[in-house]
Amino acid sequence: MATTGKFGPAKVLFKVDGYNMLAKQAVKGLNHKIESITEQVDGLGDSAEAHSPIGKARLMLSQSGGFFDTTSGGPHALLASGLATSPSSSVRVACCGFTGDVIGQSFYGHEGEFVMAYEVLSQTNGLTKANVEYKVSGQVDKGVILQHATAKTADWNTKTDGNQQDYTADPSQRVIPITSATKASPCVVTTTVPHGLTTGDLILTSGNTLSGPSINSQQAVTVISTTTFSVAVNTSASSGAGTGGTFVRANSTAGAVGYMHVQAFSGFSGVVLKIRDSADDSTYADLITFATVSAIGAERQAVSGVIDRYTCVDGDVTGSGSITPWVGLARL
Repeated sequence: MATTGKFGPAKVLFKVDGYNMLAKQAVKGLNHKIESITEQVDGLGDSAEAHSPIGKARLMLSQSGGFFDTTSGGPHALLASGLATSPSSSVRVACCGFTGDVIGQSFYGHEGEFVMAYEVLSQTNGLTKANVEYKVSGQVDKGVILQHATAKTADWNTKTDGNQQDYTADPSQRVIPITSATKASPCVVTTTVPHGLTTGDLILTSGNTLSGPSINSQQAVTVISTTTFSVAVNTSASSGAGTGGTFVRANSTAGAVGYMHVQAFSGFSGVVLKIRDSADDSTYADLITFATVSAIGAERQAVSGVIDRYTCVDGDVTGSGSITPWVGLARL
């Protein structure tokens, strides 16, 4: 379950192409910095310096202080042989997070980075260390963990396990305050700030004072203006002033990106991992199906259109063995 507040080093996760970069290297530092690229726009005669964003962002990702470890299948093999040397060098899929490898917590995902520098540091009175710098040339996605890294030996489904994710509980959601809701059919809702909705979007309202009937439930909206919309509830006979409350979105409409890492694999002849979604937490449909897994690795896959309120991960194994998967979803 997602938690908020302060977090420490034990809550960091970092995976590159399926490898858990924190497992054997004992990384001492992980820097994840996103900045807007700007251009200086003041000129001669101006009395102060001015800057304007140019519409691009830059991500800097680096790990430091990790142990140099050449164990077979370890991160050294991935990094030392992965330095980019040509325009067609292989890119990486990386995910990191700072609030714990827990279902419901947030993560950052990127595809398109490659190893720019791999630095091995030898010193007296100390084990050999290694630092890594990544150059990111792709999009940065922020999402929610749907499956944390844990060994699986049979088919599983996070919905069945009680770990499906509800978008209305996502801590990154924008909470929109309600000024008023009319006693009418349909009920017209006014917000204190632009609501950003499109007709047909689903929202979940709570805390409004109308009752008998109330609008405090999941509803589809019909947009009237930037600060008003209606919901198909006849509140003509409702009591209460119809003031107050908030709403969050119950679905998203701009698509999503799924991330999958497999950090351990043995025995199975194949494993199919899927992200599924549902509007009612009862009937689920396949949203993203990753390529059949047969080894350690990672994949990023995008999907367009509406992403329903609830999401889960389904794993279907063939044969006997063990797999340690990790899956996240970033709504766009």
